[in-house]
Amino acid sequence: LYATYPVGRKVYVKCKGLTLSDANNNMVMGVKAIVAGLPSMEGIPGGVLDQYLIGATLNNPVTPITVTLADLGTSLNNRYINALVKLEGYEFIPADTSKPYSDTSAYKSTQNRLISLGCGSSISTVVRTSAYANFAGVPLPKGNGSITAIYTIFKSSPTSSTTTKQLIIRDTSDVQFTNGRCGAPPPGTIV
Repeated sequence: LYATYPVGRKVYVKCKGLTLSDANNNMVMGVKAIVAGLPSMEGIPGGVLDQYLIGATLNNPVTPITVTLADLGTSLNNRYINALVKLEGYEFIPADTSKPYSDTSAYKSTQNRLISLGCGSSISTVVRTSAYANFAGVPLPKGNGSITAIYTIFKSSPTSSTTTKQLIIRDTSDVQFTNGRCGAPPPGTIV
């Protein structure tokens, strides 16, 4: 869909005939269906997508909302779920800095990497990257800085009491970890 609806394109959604649902605290929209004899909601089939999504003007500015991790709640009505957000002062945890964004093996397992507020802070969250991302094999940056991402949550089931905050980056330019870690000089600086 990225070719028809590139970043910066305004999109109108015709909601008539679509259904809203709560998928483990994430608001989702799709079409009514019957699966295994039970009412269900499924994604909009590709063949009829243009009946519901109408592309409008191009090159509209897309500005992330600068937030703190505390702003990112996990309740269904949290205004930042599925929004483009920006966090500042974060870095990948030391154990992850020797890894790529995701798994590039034949198994193609989507990976979670942790970022923290830095300097040994216990304030952290997940950066989740598909193994099919074209940047899956790119090494994680070692510095500190800002990250722009789509904020989502993961809850394994409706009855689960654990909800995980997740950040989904669009590409590696969303991660601007160019400052030094915990007061160290920027990466590549000769001391």
